[in-house]
Amino acid sequence: MVKESLVKILSLLLIATLPFISTPASAQSVVKSMLRLPDTGQNTSYTPTFGEDNDYTINPPLFKVHGDGTITDSITGLMWQQTDGGEMTVENAAMYCDSLTLGGYTDWRLPTPHEAFSILNHQNNNPALDIKVFTKTTAEYWWTSAKQVNDATKIWVTNAGGGIGNHQKTETVSAGGTKKIHTRAVRDVKAPATVPNHFTDNGDGTITDNLTNRQWQKITPDTPMTWEEALMYAEGLTLAGASDWRLPNIKELQSLSDENQLSPSVQTSYFTTIGSEKSLYLW
Repeated sequence: MVKESLVKILSLLLIATLPFISTPASAQSVVKSMLRLPDTGQNTSYTPTFGEDNDYTINPPLFKVHGDGTITDSITGLMWQQTDGGEMTVENAAMYCDSLTLGGYTDWRLPTPHEAFSILNHQNNNPALDIKVFTKTTAEYWWTSAKQVNDATKIWVTNAGGGIGNHQKTETVSAGGTKKIHTRAVRDVKAPATVPNHFTDNGDGTITDNLTNRQWQKITPDTPMTWEEALMYAEGLTLAGASDWRLPNIKELQSLSDENQLSPSVQTSYFTTIGSEKSLYLW
């Protein structure tokens, strides 16, 4: 385990309000299926140092339960299956979603990793869901539609503890494994938009994520910091004429992950220091 004093500070710090979006350094179109990025739901304080997740409210989770087995996430605009479909192989999961009729809709599908992670509630654990909204099942993990870029035997899954990772598809019970990997279907209420470029290099030490409307610090600070030191660093930072920087919550940090990239799973053409020896771990 990495000692706290040696873990590197997160090199990407957020500004919530973006006054501009400049001309992109390079274009890479991307589908925008979520309207906004939800908060984590975490409301417990773990330090007297200001700047932790509990200190910020941006897009608090908000769900509408329809009473027909479906739920709409008012923050992302996605509609979800309220009770997951149970444990099954990933191949059966894809077929299950494709053939599902629920709430009068037939256009259900497996979620992307970012969509699946968006409904997790990090105030809760096992499951990290709002069980007043989503039905609690025996699921330990949930399938997504994404395979590991260099290994089709590994699938990205979210887990009931609140995390996300790539697992062998044979780990689920139905494939001879010991883990209960379930399926929860999602559908688009409105057709997703296509954003011409995912990121914009603003040329001032910051990067804009055009999917989430977050602005990030581009370059990793060289100095290792504890979590509390990192919180104070972010709160005291002035960069690109802005002083309202902070550490990201876990959903914001995960939003940078690009499953088409490997070691690190981010676009290093924009975030050039992530994955280097000084930036192996991110607060």
